[in-house]
Amino acid sequence: MLPGTVRSLVPTLAWLLSGCISAQPASAPGPHATAASARAAVPPKTRAVASESPSVERPEARPETAPVAAPARRAFTEPVAPRSETRAVVLLYHAFNRGAQPLSVRTRDFDAQLAWLADHQVEIVTVSELIDFLEGKLALPARVAVISIDDGLLSVYTKAWPILKARGVRFSLGIPTGMLEDPKNAPVMTWDHAREMVASGLCEVVSHGHMHRRLVALTGKRQWEELELSRDLITERIGTAPVAYYYPLGAYDPVSADAVKKAGYRAAFRATGAPIAAGSSSHFWLPRVSIFHGESAGVLSHYFGAKFMSQIAYSARRDPSPSTP
Repeated sequence: MLPGTVRSLVPTLAWLLSGCISAQPASAPGPHATAASARAAVPPKTRAVASESPSVERPEARPETAPVAAPARRAFTEPVAPRSETRAVVLLYHAFNRGAQPLSVRTRDFDAQLAWLADHQVEIVTVSELIDFLEGKLALPARVAVISIDDGLLSVYTKAWPILKARGVRFSLGIPTGMLEDPKNAPVMTWDHAREMVASGLCEVVSHGHMHRRLVALTGKRQWEELELSRDLITERIGTAPVAYYYPLGAYDPVSADAVKKAGYRAAFRATGAPIAAGSSSHFWLPRVSIFHGESAGVLSHYFGAKFMSQIAYSARRDPSPSTP
């Protein structure tokens, strides 16, 4: 594992790695539309966006494919456990095989980590299934992992996706929608890449903002872009509304968490590592654990070991404080 000082730099490194430093607002403000209205008929060229301010038109949309179905419920490999015994760890990845950058994981390490989870009876579930568990709608096995991948980088599609597909592993993809909307934002994937992965039934797309801005202290148009425009674009391009929000740079506070909730998301995830259990005081600052360059499969023995799992009190009872990662 890397020293704590490096882990403290995760959000900044993620910003640098995803090439979002120079990103600027690209869209005009719009409505607080529901997922249903986002799926309503949209003219092929432009559509007016209702707002409290004068109406504006969105740029011409790229051709859209038919909506794809969300991953279906299925039987788990491991037996379900009593609700009080389930512990979940959300693993956070960014890029793959992009040299020695701290947030770029080698594909051989990634493949070995997925094999470790299978060999050690850790059930991999979707983020929707985890949220269903937290809401009391679903029982899960005792040890659960969620594979979450942020930033929508091209290496996710070219390097990680073949491994995930070959192993049949479910995962969530946190997309900053503005990056995919603008073709100049290489090396990000395309919407076609995302639709292909979702169509497999293995991938679930969630929001990682629009232009990857820190949500803390944003108001007005920029907050609308990061929360509601990103939600509506995913709904339109993928065909299903995102259930979760992954805070860009992991930055959150009580005000931004409340804004995420009001925007219609069911949960939001930060970057500070801890396990998750039933009884979390809020579903809008749930923790994730970052995986770094050079970390072998052995790092998972720590995250799914008794000592790390004992930190559950942190995620279950601690209220959020302003986050400045």
